[in-house]
Amino acid sequence: MTARTPSSWRRVGLSLALLALVACQSRTLATRHIDIGPETLERIEPGSGRKFVLAVLGEPLEKVQLDDGMELWKWALRERETANGGVLYRVESEPGARADRRAYVEFKDGRVRRAWRD
Repeated sequence: MTARTPSSWRRVGLSLALLALVACQSRTLATRHIDIGPETLERIEPGSGRKFVLAVLGEPLEKVQLDDGMELWKWALRERETANGGVLYRVESEPGARADRRAYVEFKDGRVRRAWRD
């Protein structure tokens, strides 16, 4: 077995750091959208918190501050049919993404007041 010099350990460390950076970047690019079923949207009920909504739908395209401590979050949904005839919605996270429908969640004091899609 060959002994490693400090410079070879540094190269190994830099290579691992570069690999980790590339992996993180690939993950970011791959998660710009998620696919959900119609029943997933129904899980967002009044009283749910922001963290729950983010876990279900991901980051919204837009957050709008309304009056009286209310906030409206908006998502773009692309509808697609599955092989067995079901419907999935692709939740887009890119500004300017094409949308067949939109999903909205209205918050009051950090809790879901209502959620709907058009």
